Amino acid sequence: MPTADESIYIALGSSAGTALLEVPVQDISSFLEDTQALVPRGTESGLIDWDAELAHLLPQG
Repeated sequence: MPTADESIYIALGSSAGTALLEVPVQDISSFLEDTQALVPRGTESGLIDWDAELAHLLPQG
């Protein structure tokens, strides 16, 4: 179990620059637990309308 003082570092980068974020491990753990409670592992694709998403992404001709 993570301790209160442990952190995880997340690096985000683009052509404009880089950001390094420090987030408490407990916050990440809580976020992931809450996310899995809302969308259980393995059920993600059942919540996406693939035809609508593809129609949005592909050029209409």
